[in-house]
Amino acid sequence: KALKTAGNVLWAVLRALPDIFSAPPEEPTGKNAPGLVALGDAGVVGALKGCTIQAVRDGTTLQASELAAGPGAKVLLFATHFGDFNSWEVAQQLRTALSARRLGAGTTRAAIVGIGTPEAGRKFAELLELPEDLPLYADPKGACHAALGFSNGALPEYREELNPYLRVFLMLLGVGSPGTIRTVLSGYFGNGALSKERTAWVDEALKQGAAQGRFPTKVPQRLPWEEKKSPGEDEWVDLATAGSAVWDGRGFGES
Repeated sequence: KALKTAGNVLWAVLRALPDIFSAPPEEPTGKNAPGLVALGDAGVVGALKGCTIQAVRDGTTLQASELAAGPGAKVLLFATHFGDFNSWEVAQQLRTALSARRLGAGTTRAAIVGIGTPEAGRKFAELLELPEDLPLYADPKGACHAALGFSNGALPEYREELNPYLRVFLMLLGVGSPGTIRTVLSGYFGNGALSKERTAWVDEALKQGAAQGRFPTKVPQRLPWEEKKSPGEDEWVDLATAGSAVWDGRGFGES
């Protein structure tokens, strides 16, 4: 059985290699999005019935379907586990959008549902300094994510046989998630095609993290190939003050 599993994993990797640096596939994002179509007539509200979640801040429980029900526009973010950097970045983007009142001029309701315990959710909110009025819920077993048909990652049929870290590595290679590496690299090297509005969260996230003491708190003002500054001038800058501006116009690290 182990030999067969190894062979299947190797074959999945080989099939993914030709598209390892391809762009993520483009799919509709409106009402005809494949994920919404798959939910059928019941939609998101119907799919979430029976999924119990717990408010991180006061411990109250409710049906996840209640978040999606009722009139008015809503932004419901179903994050992965609270320690995942993807969850952090999504929450950081939402925090910036809320502070700038970009969600329907402040009239759109927003909420985050993450996988994990309420205790983990409280730590998540504390570290990111999320607004107190932003509803945050814990879904310990990922019931909402399963009900909505979210991806189970690379090779879910081998979740019992394969180490979770190996499955994450395979996902980065594009197994079950084509275009992942290209998307990840754009986060490190920047995407000049994005507007300042769409990247404002990066600056705020850098400042907020540095102010809380998360590494790095100081960064060099010059890149290795740039000339040294005047003698005696401090070559390091406080990231909590400078934010992403320290790299602006220098062709590297721009958002």
